[in-house]
Amino acid sequence: MKFGATGVTFFVFLIINSISILGEPVSQKCQVSQTTRGVHVTSGIGVMDLEILGSNLVRVDIQPYGKTSPRTLVMDPNLKVPDLAPVSIHSDGDLGQIASSEIQASVTCRSPITVSVSDAALHKLVEQVDPFAQAAGHNVNLLHAPNENLYGMSGLSMKEDGGGLTRNKGAKVLAGVQGEAGAPWFFTAHYGVLIDSDGGAFDAKSDEVRFSGDSRNDMEYFVMTGAPMQVISTLSALTGHPPLPPKWTLGFLNSQWGSTEAELKQIASTYRAKHIPLDAFIMDFDWKAWGEDHYGEWRWNSTSSQGSLKPDQFPDGASGLFSKEMQGEGIHLAGILKPRILLYKLGSTTEMLEAAAYAQAHDLWVPSGKEYTDYATGRLARDLDFSKPETRSWYWQHLESTFDAGMTGWWNDEADNSNNFQFLNMGRTLYDGQRGHSNLRVWSINRNYYLGAQRYGYAEWSGDIQTGFGSMAHQRMRMLATIDTGEPHWSMDTGGFSGHPTPENYARWMEFAAFVPIDRVHGDIDEKRQPWVYGPVAELAATKAIRLRYSLLPYIYSCERIATETGIGVVRPLFWLFPDDPKLVNEGSSWMFGDALLVSPVVTPGETEHSVYLPAGTWYDYFHGTKIEGGKTINYPINPNTWEDIPLFVRAGSILASQPPQDYTGQQPIPEIILDIFPTAQEARFVYYDDDGATYAYEQGEYYRQSVQASVSGETTRISLEKPSGSFHFSLRSYLIHMHGTKPATTVLLNGHPLLQAPANELETSASGTLWVNREDKFGPVTTIRIPAQQESSIEIR
Repeated sequence: MKFGATGVTFFVFLIINSISILGEPVSQKCQVSQTTRGVHVTSGIGVMDLEILGSNLVRVDIQPYGKTSPRTLVMDPNLKVPDLAPVSIHSDGDLGQIASSEIQASVTCRSPITVSVSDAALHKLVEQVDPFAQAAGHNVNLLHAPNENLYGMSGLSMKEDGGGLTRNKGAKVLAGVQGEAGAPWFFTAHYGVLIDSDGGAFDAKSDEVRFSGDSRNDMEYFVMTGAPMQVISTLSALTGHPPLPPKWTLGFLNSQWGSTEAELKQIASTYRAKHIPLDAFIMDFDWKAWGEDHYGEWRWNSTSSQGSLKPDQFPDGASGLFSKEMQGEGIHLAGILKPRILLYKLGSTTEMLEAAAYAQAHDLWVPSGKEYTDYATGRLARDLDFSKPETRSWYWQHLESTFDAGMTGWWNDEADNSNNFQFLNMGRTLYDGQRGHSNLRVWSINRNYYLGAQRYGYAEWSGDIQTGFGSMAHQRMRMLATIDTGEPHWSMDTGGFSGHPTPENYARWMEFAAFVPIDRVHGDIDEKRQPWVYGPVAELAATKAIRLRYSLLPYIYSCERIATETGIGVVRPLFWLFPDDPKLVNEGSSWMFGDALLVSPVVTPGETEHSVYLPAGTWYDYFHGTKIEGGKTINYPINPNTWEDIPLFVRAGSILASQPPQDYTGQQPIPEIILDIFPTAQEARFVYYDDDGATYAYEQGEYYRQSVQASVSGETTRISLEKPSGSFHFSLRSYLIHMHGTKPATTVLLNGHPLLQAPANELETSASGTLWVNREDKFGPVTTIRIPAQQESSIEIR
């Protein structure tokens, strides 16, 4: 029986054997009634809601004895439930069932009460038996098909312990320390489960996942169906989409501990003289008046008051002159922040510094937190509690002048010894404070991650890692494992924090870093990570890698826009795109960089051949143009002397956007975007996106967005460019399209009209005009077409 009208209620009364929860015998009576989105179950031991929130999403909320609790910070506080998908409700005496086009769920009141969730094909995803007893014990046990590979739950520790991407034995759910990550969530190749909890632990067997230590009085969990890319998108909708980062954070970032204003100016000049792209300096302790009274932890180190760690290192910082000079070179500034503040004036153990006195008077400390010695100064300090609204507003209030003086990025450090949400709340402090003060985009980089933090302009880096090839290699799996927990923005101390890399190690690490979400170098105090420090061979290899990244910025930034809508960032584990390939179950040496590129960086010294598994399909060697059929492992030749080879492959059926590299993002207007198209019979699709790269105006529609599709049918290739959307006006005038993998064209039609064929040199040098030409490049025969941008177009190549 189906009930089409909202509010129709049906009842199932069933006396079930007496059971005991927490020592209390309770006689159960089960009643099921219809709600707007599902069913409501009442019994003598609690109530439960079973709802469909989207076409692939079911929510289960179990309230033992009617107990409820607020959601944790895992969940987006502004969560908007989409318009209700068509839902059917069925009753058959003791059964309540709800279904959408992609998922269905049922609850049966037979003893024991059972909740079951299946996909549209009736393949059971998970089943929970006796949910009220489990929720009363802060547990949930989910039965599933045997031998499914599980992902998510946690990242990997800094120590290499053989861990991979799968979590088939479960994991503790903790934000952790030193670049670790946690999420009360797991997923398979076909579905995912999110449990709203501050911490907990998964214990997995071949056909069961048990979650214990749920932090709430009621047990609320969500089941979603679909391949990995779909369930990641659904997870992001529940926990909050990441906002667009500033475009400069997608360039190359030079972090350094042990620097002065004068030194950074000299380093900036060298970058510019060598035309090595750079977009930001990220500064350690040196930038701030650490140790001075009157909120020295928040101020530029432009003074010489008593107690300062190293006084007046940035004399023009507080005035904003240093920032203006760096901005004139296209370089942004970001600075380190700590969760602690110093307590006492220099030489005293009783007379408090002004900031500490305020925190003491208003009880802004971490609960049960104690005084400890700050390693930088040898003085006592204490951690602030950023979960308190007053702490967050007070902290930003005193940081605002530093932001106004040109600090446009933040580096939150050493808040990973407190609780799962300490770093999240530090990021939240900056996000809410800066957004309330300025329209410039907020960006912070942090030393751990817990699910939910991504909605606050939050990136993670992998902690104070060691130098060396082994440590570098381990970062690949750490990155992918973190991304599996819901954090699309990941980085590492390229070159290693502790130690000094060899020139080869540095060069190879820089190539690796060009294909991670955030390309950033860093080292211990007085360690330098500029390319020229490591000799001419390493410098050349590193520079080529950086410039390659800058040439791909239109592609990377377009991927970032997709991340704001789906949570899917530019780096995707291979099993996300190829979930049914058993060879990719635990693949951590290669990954997709967007939809078009597969990269497998060299992480072994002296390597002459690099083994790469290419999934099914056709691939092209990015640097040599060789066409390769996938579904097999290849041995990629490596030159061990130049350190320049990067195993990088383009997927057939994709579109790759690029531009001439610049010394920093936005150095010059870009009048033309290059689109390399590798068409197949299956439609390739790419959404080109741009905006001002700096503000939140895109939220009000100030952007440029244009979808490009291409496919081959017989002897004809068709390309369509949809009408652009958005109100952003910028320099783009044309697309230069390179059509690969097809026969040389005889005719090219634009909107049904023949285009003029031109000599290759004219097409390459002309800045305008609608022309086409056949020629050869590294991929073989190519048809190159220049067409106007910013309009709807249809191209037919015969």
